[in-house]
Parts: sequence; structure tokens; C-alpha cells
Amino acid sequence: MRIVLVTATELPIPEDVELPVLQAAAERAGLTADVACWDDPAVTWGDFDLALIRSTWNYPSHLERFLAWADATAAVTRLVNGPGIVHWNSEKTYLGDLLAAGVPTVPTTYLAPGEPVALPGYGDFVVKPTVGSGARMARRFRGGTLSAAPAHVEWLHAEGNTAMVQPFQHRVETDGERALVYFGGEFSHSIVKGAVLSAVTGVRGEHAHPDVQSYEPTAAEHAVAQAVLAAAPETPVYGRIDLVLDDAGSPIVMEAELIEPHLFLGSAPGADDRLLGVIKDLLGR
Repeated sequence: MRIVLVTATELPIPEDVELPVLQAAAERAGLTADVACWDDPAVTWGDFDLALIRSTWNYPSHLERFLAWADATAAVTRLVNGPGIVHWNSEKTYLGDLLAAGVPTVPTTYLAPGEPVALPGYGDFVVKPTVGSGARMARRFRGGTLSAAPAHVEWLHAEGNTAMVQPFQHRVETDGERALVYFGGEFSHSIVKGAVLSAVTGVRGEHAHPDVQSYEPTAAEHAVAQAVLAAAPETPVYGRIDLVLDDAGSPIVMEAELIEPHLFLGSAPGADDRLLGVIKDLLGR
């Protein structure tokens, strides 16, 4: 069986440190794993038995093209995760779906281009686009920077983005952000990491995942993450559910990463083999 790990032409392949890890795990599973870019028109996706989306990290800048690629690829091979999940998870308006399903999430207000720039009265919030990854174009506003928030929203609108506004969750600075990883609907491992947005500059620092440590989730955190998976259009083959604690100490969803998340394989011995085991099972069905 031949699978392909999907990355992007605009990124140097070594930037995704998990690609070679997964290639080695595929070999141990008796599979051949190539690497190809979703935005390379020379790739014949039907040549592969399965396409595993990994580091397609440039898709926010090419959303319509990426969604069309997902649909076309799923028509000629098995795409993981599938196009239904890709469409649903590609815009962070899915947080509204989770809230409607009773899943506790970070409160979110959406401001589409052309709508009035109405910002909250509280003094520490985050503005980011609904299509984005790795805190790119996200900014935290507090204190003396609050007056700059409308301009940031207007800039996002000028770039064609819907802006989303969320109250900053202060406990992330002391308790961190939890990332729970699931393969085939089953819990694999989790980590906790530091706050991504700086309290000083309001923007992402040098690292998208600072101060990563292994972490054992609580029963409440497991329950919230499982509720996210249940609310998705279908059970994702892989998924990373990012949680923070609200002011009362209860876990709430920051994001559900179901398209191209870093899976922190280096923090969990055997996680790479667990994922490829799920992939091999899919190919045997």
C-alpha cells in the first residue's frame, strides 16, 4: 500500500519535523509513504491509496483552492481527514456549532467585512481571522493598545477576512493551554504549552508552541474533547483539541485542530505507530 503525506510548496519540508517521523512509522507498518504538496499541480493523487493531510499550512491564504483540492482528491483516493471535516474545520465559525451543540467554548463574536467594528467593553481581548493557523494575524489588545484594535479589525477586513473577537483567557498564562490528541476517535496523548500571545507585544512570539510538556488530562478535559469529536461532521481519523481553563477553572475549547495540526509526536513515545496503525486499518477496510 502506498500513502502520501501532504504538505505545501510554500514551506520547506524540513520545517515539518513530523514528516520523517511518520514516514518511518509507515515503513514499520509495512506501508510506503511519499511526501507531496497539495498545491503542486504535477501530483497525480489517484496514484496513492490514501492521502494524509499534514502540513498544508499555507491553506488560509488559498482557502477556496484548498477546499476544491480536498474535494477533487477525495474523489480519486481516500483523503484523511475527509473533505466534510476539512470544509467544516477550515473556518473558525465551527466554534458556534460547538457552542450550539452544548460544548463549552471560548466566547466568540464574529465581525464580517462591511459590518460595523463593534468591540467589547472589557479590556483584554484577542482579535484574529476566522481562517488562519498558528496565531498568524492574531493580536491581543489590552491597556494602552486598545485604541489600535479597530484598525486591526479593519486590516483583517481589507484582507478579505472575517474577524473574530474573544476575551483573553487569563489562566493560560499560569495553567497553560492543553492539547489532547486523538487517533481513530481514541485518546492518544496530550501536552500542555505556554501562552502563545505575548502580554507585552500582543503578538505571537518566536515559537508557535512554547514550553511544551507532557500532560495527563482531567476527566473533565477528556469529556469536553470527546464532545468536540462527537459534534464534528464525522469522527476524525486524527484530531487535536486545544483547551484552556476559564476563570472558574473549567475546561473550554480554544480550537479544534482537525486539518493540519502539529501532533506533538515527539512528546509521546509510540504515538506515530498508533496513528499509522489506524491508517493501516483504514486501508484494510
